[in-house]
Amino acid sequence: MLTIIEHEDYYKHKMPQILENPKRLRVIMKALTDHKILEKSSVQKVSPESAKEEVLKTLHTEQLVDTVKHGSLVGETALTSDTITNEFTFKAALRAVGGAILAADRAIEKRDSINFVLTRPPGHHATRANAMGFCFFNNIALAANHLIDKRKAKKIAIIDIDNHYGNGTADLFYERSDILTISLHADPRISFPFQGRISEIGEGEGEGYNICVPLPPKTGDRDYLQVFERIVPPIVEDFKPEIIFVSAGYDGLDEDPYGYLGLSPYGFQAITEKIMLLAKEVCASKIALTLEGGYKFEELGEAFVNSILPFIPDYQFDDKKLFAKLNSSGNKNQMKENIAELKRTLKPYWKLD
Repeated sequence: MLTIIEHEDYYKHKMPQILENPKRLRVIMKALTDHKILEKSSVQKVSPESAKEEVLKTLHTEQLVDTVKHGSLVGETALTSDTITNEFTFKAALRAVGGAILAADRAIEKRDSINFVLTRPPGHHATRANAMGFCFFNNIALAANHLIDKRKAKKIAIIDIDNHYGNGTADLFYERSDILTISLHADPRISFPFQGRISEIGEGEGEGYNICVPLPPKTGDRDYLQVFERIVPPIVEDFKPEIIFVSAGYDGLDEDPYGYLGLSPYGFQAITEKIMLLAKEVCASKIALTLEGGYKFEELGEAFVNSILPFIPDYQFDDKKLFAKLNSSGNKNQMKENIAELKRTLKPYWKLD
């Protein structure tokens, strides 16, 4: 069963002159309607409750919670140049965290349960003490931590496929070994948040559990999948999580105004195919996804629909047919160098060929 989690509060948070706006969700919902996805018996849509403020403080500082709350009471308040509250932001953020927790609870409690929450505001850049990069609170991190705190899971893998490094998620779990974080993202030398180098592997108990996979500009579908297959499945299989979380960003689309990776809508289908097959093997297809970036509105809906197709029970896996649709615009020499460096860095911690 695929569950789409959505709420009207997600549309109310707005930032002036910023492409992270309610149109993103309208484009996605229109695509779901146009493709009759929600009419399938194996797909349902549900609404979440809001998270309590106390939940935010399990990972975030009280000062950050109070700052976002006060900013919403005031109205338009710029916490950074691109992370701005309006009167509905705090309410929407609580509902976004609530949606992520609902997705986590539903996924962990039932085999073959895939739950995708259309979180707005997004969350993977929010650190313990700071809002940034359109993100106020870290939805996916709070949901993962919720499962650990409630003893519903002991080991969780988070795979971040947004164009940008999930620096907030890494910050929150950088010294922990119960939550494995893997982020595939554009080269941090040119891409916000200018972190996420291969050498950033975690510290203390978390050493080796923060995996950074930087990718060159215009990587393209086929080279992205090559590095994904060489690095992600072996590590996740070795880690043996009880559930896989996905920070699902679509700003890797070719010519996304904030992205560099050069992916096609079919590329996202191929990526989620790999995640689905991996989840079948390691955690009984228990997957929770949160929406992160994605700002190329003319292709966002198509990319989203393509990405959820592998999660629908009657989907037919046909690697040859899908592979023929993928683009190939990458820098192969740079990709080979990155894979070699990744293996050298991570072999002390994981079983990599």
